[in-house]
Amino acid sequence: MKRVKAFGVLIAFLFICCSFSAFAQGGTSNQGKEFWTAFMSHIYPPGDGANLSTMNVYITADVDTKGVVSIADGSFPAIPFEVVAKQVKVIKIPSSAYIYANSPAKSGKGIHIVAEKKVAVYAHIYASTASGATLLLPVNVLGKTYTSINYTQESNSEDDTHNPENNNPSYSAFMVIATENNTTVNITPSQDLLEGQLAGHVFQVVLMKGEVYQGLSKKDLTTTQIQSVISPTGECKKIAVFSGSTKIGIGCRSIGFSSDNLFQQVYPTASWGKNYISIPLKNRHYDMYRIVLSDLNTEVKINGIVIDKALFQNPYFYQYSSTQPQTITADKPIQVVQYAVTQGNVAENSCENDANDQGDPEMIYLNPLEQTLDHVTLYSSPYYQITKHYINVVIKANKASTFKLDGVPYTNFTAILNGGGYAFAQIEVSAGTHYLDADDGFNAIAYGFGGNESYGYSAGTNLKNLTEYIVLHDPQSTSTQLNGCTGGQYKLELVLPYQTSKITWNFNNGSAPQPFNNPVSTPFIMDGKTLYRYEYPGTIAYPKGSYSYTATVDNLTTECGLTKDIDFDFNITDYANVAFTAVGNLCSADAVTIHNETIADAGTVSKIKIYWDYLNHPDVFETFNTGDFPVDDNYHHLYAKATTDVDYTVKMVVYTGEGALCDNALEHVLTVHGNPLASFEEISPICQDAGPVQLIPHHEGFTGTGVFSGTGVSANNTFDPAVSGAGTFTITYTFTADNLCPVVFTRDIVVNPLPIVNAGKYMQLLEGEPALLPAKVSGSSSSFTFVWEAIGLDNPSAIGLDNANVLNPLCSTTEDRTYKLTVTTTAGCTAHDEIFVKVLKKPIVVNAFTPNGDGVNDTWTIKYIDTYPGNTVDIYNRHGEKVYSSVGYASPWDGRYKGSILPTGNYYYIINPKNGRKLISGSVTIIK
Repeated sequence: MKRVKAFGVLIAFLFICCSFSAFAQGGTSNQGKEFWTAFMSHIYPPGDGANLSTMNVYITADVDTKGVVSIADGSFPAIPFEVVAKQVKVIKIPSSAYIYANSPAKSGKGIHIVAEKKVAVYAHIYASTASGATLLLPVNVLGKTYTSINYTQESNSEDDTHNPENNNPSYSAFMVIATENNTTVNITPSQDLLEGQLAGHVFQVVLMKGEVYQGLSKKDLTTTQIQSVISPTGECKKIAVFSGSTKIGIGCRSIGFSSDNLFQQVYPTASWGKNYISIPLKNRHYDMYRIVLSDLNTEVKINGIVIDKALFQNPYFYQYSSTQPQTITADKPIQVVQYAVTQGNVAENSCENDANDQGDPEMIYLNPLEQTLDHVTLYSSPYYQITKHYINVVIKANKASTFKLDGVPYTNFTAILNGGGYAFAQIEVSAGTHYLDADDGFNAIAYGFGGNESYGYSAGTNLKNLTEYIVLHDPQSTSTQLNGCTGGQYKLELVLPYQTSKITWNFNNGSAPQPFNNPVSTPFIMDGKTLYRYEYPGTIAYPKGSYSYTATVDNLTTECGLTKDIDFDFNITDYANVAFTAVGNLCSADAVTIHNETIADAGTVSKIKIYWDYLNHPDVFETFNTGDFPVDDNYHHLYAKATTDVDYTVKMVVYTGEGALCDNALEHVLTVHGNPLASFEEISPICQDAGPVQLIPHHEGFTGTGVFSGTGVSANNTFDPAVSGAGTFTITYTFTADNLCPVVFTRDIVVNPLPIVNAGKYMQLLEGEPALLPAKVSGSSSSFTFVWEAIGLDNPSAIGLDNANVLNPLCSTTEDRTYKLTVTTTAGCTAHDEIFVKVLKKPIVVNAFTPNGDGVNDTWTIKYIDTYPGNTVDIYNRHGEKVYSSVGYASPWDGRYKGSILPTGNYYYIINPKNGRKLISGSVTIIK
């Protein structure tokens, strides 16, 4: 059903819609409002502790809801619960619900789960290394005919030959739970039961609402037939059936043979399918399988090869092992069950042991390809000591790209050889809640392994009776559907696998039932079987709401008496009122954001499609399933970048109702503004002392405002390397055009560091004794060039250095001089430093003087000795007596000793210039 609203307006400000929750699929899925289960017998008694059994139920929903868990005999007080959408509520079942193996087979231990809105429920029974889990089925999909499927009953619980008192028998098991009072059930066990009922003999039990019948046997109870039959009140009533084992091993007994309990809710036989795909359990050596028949005259194929009936282990089932994906088909309905084997087993019929293997027996009922869901919330349980968790998924290969795990696309799928266009994935996940969804139906199982431990169950299923059902027929589209939309005109259509002479329609609304004798049928062929279609006369437009109709047909072959009731629960949902607005600037370089403002009844929106360019690309769209709806209702899309305004027709389709049936759409023309082009001129690598550099922008014809930012950028749009320092700096130019669309352009500027130069500042040089200049240099450059020059010297050749282009030249200057060192890096960056060279001239000593007072040559002069700091001068007469001594020679010697002029003669001196100069000695003559 489709309705479209279109508005041909240009908007630079308006767009998209709504706040709502997810949807529950049709009335044939595992989601519902009422469930029954029971705390099946376990190898360990109930209680808190490692070797005591516990039962949990895990409840999840697409929308927030609440409910109550209770027990039929009132042995524990009702437990209220609240569930947050797409989360899991864990409820521990009290020990008083446990059904002991030695207690009466019939008890009031049915556990009743009732919710205000549809929920999915999983049950888990576990203890130390013995765990089993199952998907629970709501009452509305339960049937009246079942086949128990178990496994060959062997266990390690009876193997303690050294301590026989520890031996504890284990049993193959089934449970039947009544959903109404006075429910009559015929049971034909395939093996003798503990209570004494014999294999192959039908016995009957009458159960009140919530009563449980638990059947136990020391042998495999597979193919036990369980059927609700006509009651004293004249009607068959729905029952819930579970199969399993209190403890079981699968594989070779001689390699430890660890064992585990099994616990699975059985699918009604009417919901079995003809097409299955099995996927191996991840990280196990092999799995076991059973294919169970509903009709002995069934042809079964595995990967297209017919299975010889002589290979069947029992007339009603075929058992085999496999390590690869398998395609299983049949010409009549079958049920396929997958089994995890005992830890350490390497292959069927082999006792080779793998000490590194982890896991233990588990039983999982597989769903046929005819029964799928498009979203599931599940719980990967860590109890008891589970260390690895997995999910196997089977989906059509052309829809695998739409699959999401916890809202994130998952695409690691592998095509199945001979799989008819299907693909599979084995996904390792963490413990906790997980949400799976896709654009199309898929099948999934969840399982986990630990040391001698496992759990496994179907993640979700549809349980439609494929040959006997009621649907709504839309005369306009000629389609059939399980639910409808307001405003639609529908015909009720009943399909039967036989012809009937009378149909009585009961709308269960207080009106009188409407009988129709000898109704006209239209035969058709489905999967090789003739079915018959009957229509209720006239069409009906239903107001929104939930409906529960019943067609009672005459059927002389039914075990439920002369008539049979076919129930039909369906919903009529309103269309969504689609609306949306754009958020922020609409610019092609940025993701356009549209805000969903759709109005719809809470919990009814199931899917949204957005066509971002519907006019030009009507086949391209994004799909958002319930798990993908953004919390803020904002949806984002990045268009191709353009420099001019471009109009896009955006169409949003909002689906409501179970099965995403009711779709309403809205179109807007969205004007996405052209984004400006902007840049700034490239700046070649510069040195740190280059000075401010002007940043020159380019706008390619656009007008607007631009701002530079980054390290070293100033308000006048210059970049100063002295501020930034050395390094690579990203400069950003943000230009906003007059249409408010921004563009951000970045460019890196490289600032090369200056060398660090230390010429030495000061050095003393002894005249006639050359020395190396003590310059030092450091920096990031791999090599440097050096240039020395003498400041103030016009003649470079007289510089006084042996090489002006090395770091430490030999200096032999004879005059005081300042030298400048220029160092250049490989990047061309230079730095300077200076050193002053003080030349200490060689002292000149005269050998005579005339201290006669005539003012000429009256003192003994020593030229240049004053430039030698701390020098000493000592003079001795010919007898070795010191007649003069000074430090610094500030006052030249006047020939006196103790105030008197010494006599003419030779005197001996020792001059110590210090400062690196050697001692000078000799004689000086006093002449009068």
